[in-house]
Amino acid sequence: MISDSLADINVHVENLHHDFETGNLHSILSEIKFALEQLLQHKKTHSIDLRAMPWSPGEEKKLEQYLGKGEIQIEMDALGKSHFYESKYSGIWIVTHYNPEGEVIGKLIEISYMPDMIFTREEDVKDSLERLQQL
Repeated sequence: MISDSLADINVHVENLHHDFETGNLHSILSEIKFALEQLLQHKKTHSIDLRAMPWSPGEEKKLEQYLGKGEIQIEMDALGKSHFYESKYSGIWIVTHYNPEGEVIGKLIEISYMPDMIFTREEDVKDSLERLQQL
């Protein structure tokens, strides 16, 4: 016999153990440590795309708690806001990009002395000088 009502469908819901983790947390912390070594030894920066990771509930939040917040926070407004803050570990930056509607469109961990988007480009400085000379 075929049921005509959703109420007739027997559904069993299982609770997943709240400590379930994908393993990404440990992997990312190891990647960050390696990237810091590369930054110190070879001046090589590194970026980790957090939106590309499958996370279990609360796992990404736990990463943010481990990294903490340092003293520097920067907000930028260019085609949507971007928020940068250095973790409590120097050289580890958490970067969040938002679209004009305020939705998160990118979230990264950048291992660098300063996130690349913050540095003023040489060509922009040249352009500023040319415009000022025209005043």
